[in-house]
Amino acid sequence: MRRFLVGARALWSRHPVALGVAVTFVSSLLLRWLYLQAAPDRAWPFSIFFYGDSRFFHAYALDQARGIEKAGTLPYHPPLFPWLLGGLYRVLGEPKGDAYPYKLCLATLSAATVALSWAWWRRLLGTAWSFLAAALFAASFGWLVLATTYSNEVLYALFLTATLACVLHARARPSWGLAVLLGGLMGLGSLTRAEHLYLWPFLMAWVVLQRGDTPWATLATRWGAAALVCALVLAPWATHNARVLRDINARTPTLEPLPELAPVTVYGPINFAMANHAGATGGFTPDSVNQLGQDGFLDVANPSQRHLLLHGYAVGLAWMREHPADATRLWLSKLERWVDGLNLGLGASNLPTGLSGTRAPVDLFVPEGAWLKWPLLALLVAGAALSVLRPWRDFSLLTLVVVHRALITLAFFGYTRGLLTIFPALLPLLLLPLVALTRSRPALAVRVPALATALVLLVWVEAGALALGAPRGFMASGSTDRTSGKLIQDDWVRIWPR
Repeated sequence: MRRFLVGARALWSRHPVALGVAVTFVSSLLLRWLYLQAAPDRAWPFSIFFYGDSRFFHAYALDQARGIEKAGTLPYHPPLFPWLLGGLYRVLGEPKGDAYPYKLCLATLSAATVALSWAWWRRLLGTAWSFLAAALFAASFGWLVLATTYSNEVLYALFLTATLACVLHARARPSWGLAVLLGGLMGLGSLTRAEHLYLWPFLMAWVVLQRGDTPWATLATRWGAAALVCALVLAPWATHNARVLRDINARTPTLEPLPELAPVTVYGPINFAMANHAGATGGFTPDSVNQLGQDGFLDVANPSQRHLLLHGYAVGLAWMREHPADATRLWLSKLERWVDGLNLGLGASNLPTGLSGTRAPVDLFVPEGAWLKWPLLALLVAGAALSVLRPWRDFSLLTLVVVHRALITLAFFGYTRGLLTIFPALLPLLLLPLVALTRSRPALAVRVPALATALVLLVWVEAGALALGAPRGFMASGSTDRTSGKLIQDDWVRIWPR
């Protein structure tokens, strides 16, 4: 045993990053696989705890795999995740009643995200705390759900963590290679979630404030190159969108034309209008569009829906100006739904908050009770405050990412999954107050995160025990379809263990 420990220590000293990446990847993938083994929805393209846009992604991916292109389809969703899913369908074959192989591929992608996050967290947090952060990321119940279903958050989190790693590295060494890589990541991330494109000003602001002795000319040329590469990545899809929108305008000559410039999607204005009106709840509420006809479907030939596609920002802002008190209450409701992401616990049983709760439309399950989010929110605020102090300035990049997502939430819908999406930025900020407290006590700086990591690893044991038994059963209630009697998955659903 002693010889083994000596050999392991020697191996770690020679290859710490490679070994750490391998350990975090394998352990993360193992937990995702164990979770799938005990899940009753392992063969479904969606999850009991998250339905989201899985139906759209599946249909789009099937068309991709079969080489079918539906002419004139409004570019409403970013295309990269369904393209990835379509690629899996081509390689593994189309699903025949079993989504398990594709879910396992997405779980592998998520495990790679955890490993990549650990690699750059190590420079910020130190080795011991970075392993705790990776264990929390791997064991997050919300991420066990997202990583094993059809959600574009799986792909987006990879691009987000790679973007942050690249920016942190580029600040110290602003090379041409890093500029090209950053531009590619920003373009691909934007093709996965359109709001990633609006990270540019936040990233640039951080680099300018943290530039040190880097010449202004170097910053301008490198970041200009990154922006150019991003534009080149987006150009083919933007060209496709321009062609589609030109065709739509030609088919509807009596209506106000849609703008042909759409680098990613056209959903900004209409989503803003849906998110900000008298009947808005803070979450996804398509009622304002459904009331305009077409049986709840978006139709560019419908003049009222066309108006929201074009002028949704003006419509939403007009309502805010006329009802400032209601708009303020709505903002608070959006933020509350967003912060509910902190209520999600660890492991397959979502400890300590449990598996009884509700699932909002197009969103992630939230357990009953709201106590866990308050201490975690306090830690997050403390971490953000510490990030502006000199010893922790690098963390301010992560604070800006959280601010960016909070502003997106205020403008559009309050999604619980929106907080999970920024876990690569969130977890270091949550741990930063603890890192700061133990900074002057070297022994505690190692023992505290080591003990906490050991406790978190117990959820692997629990997941293994659950995987050995029969899949767990759950009950669900909510609105049902009048014809089939089935639950309407895009509505509120209450869930509890059987």
